[in-house]
Amino acid sequence: MQYAIALPADYDMAVIRERVRTRGHALDHRAGLGFKAYCVRERGVDGALVNQYAPFYLWDDAPAAGDFLWNRAGFQAIVDDFGRPSVRTWVPVGRRLGQAPAAAVRFGRIRTTPLGADADLTKVAADLRSHVETAAEKSEHTHLSVAGIDPTSWCTVEFVAGAEMDDTDPDWLTYSVLHLSEPTSTSVPPT
Repeated sequence: MQYAIALPADYDMAVIRERVRTRGHALDHRAGLGFKAYCVRERGVDGALVNQYAPFYLWDDAPAAGDFLWNRAGFQAIVDDFGRPSVRTWVPVGRRLGQAPAAAVRFGRIRTTPLGADADLTKVAADLRSHVETAAEKSEHTHLSVAGIDPTSWCTVEFVAGAEMDDTDPDWLTYSVLHLSEPTSTSVPPT
């Protein structure tokens, strides 16, 4: 899941960096969470045109994700500070650890792609799993690659977290990752 909070052009992004520095560790041991990448885009940095806080999550347990969203100790801090953003969700189809250690992660990239009405969903899922494998294996800078499908809007998502971004494909949004919470192993593909 991911929610993106658009911030004003003149927003002091040091506020978000401090928020993550002081609160980011709260999910480092969260039951049911595969990982959370604390993603930001800062206007004028790495080609970003906007300021944005847009954390990306992979939950290993759907009830834990729900508990995070409606439990006062989780998502409510975002709601209190920024209002309630729309939360995009996808059903995971693949994930794989790469060679880079979690401590080295500095960037995250995301690509969403709409699916045509005639898309063969079995093939789409298989292709996504293949993309996950390739992304995790092709670069020594990759820590984690995941992919999923949103069955509400029928689009795919691919997310890669790593120490460096190896290319600048314009179809991908690039984020700085301020912190990575990774309480459970993400090396086993979802069942």
